[in-house]
Amino acid sequence: MKNKFLVLLLALVMVLGAVACSNKKTNENTNNTTNNEDSVADKVVDENYYNVYTKNYESSIVPLEESYYIYGNVDSAEKYYKDHDYPGNKEYLKEVKDALVDSKSKVQEFIDNMEKEGNSDNDKVNKLNKEMIDDGKKLIEDIDKRLKKLDEITDKDLEKSDAEFRRLVGEHIVLEKEGDHDFREILRKLDKELNIERKSPNR
Repeated sequence: MKNKFLVLLLALVMVLGAVACSNKKTNENTNNTTNNEDSVADKVVDENYYNVYTKNYESSIVPLEESYYIYGNVDSAEKYYKDHDYPGNKEYLKEVKDALVDSKSKVQEFIDNMEKEGNSDNDKVNKLNKEMIDDGKKLIEDIDKRLKKLDEITDKDLEKSDAEFRRLVGEHIVLEKEGDHDFREILRKLDKELNIERKSPNR
């Protein structure tokens, strides 16, 4: 897992939560592969959409979770740096920006692919797919706003102490008018419709 920081949680919590790689619900009899595949096929409302969704989810969303899984409370970064070398304020800021840019890119890739390929014969799945795409676009706009706020950090700010600077970055990453995002919840609803289970990672 890459070394990224708590502030990313503020930008990505609505996307990621505590998700891990997807797992199809299969028959417990693992010795009978054919029966397992038939069981999954029977439960999936739209196999073509299922394949498109899982392919794009695992190529775009799962890597975010694996790279930027955060510890989960406001003091996590401070605790982390008690036992790890701090890269310096300038490098810290760069890594935060790079992570947000990467996150934006992967979310954009996901919604673009789902907009192009994610057509279903199931009306409910189609509705959720559209809602997910629309909300994803708003999420990307909010990531852009965060990046713009980080650009307001000055050279003088870089002279602050490590702890003061991390807090400053955290303050800049929070938007005054936070978008009311349902992206993560929509993904969960799509998982349910497609009979997908996700396990929380043990970290």
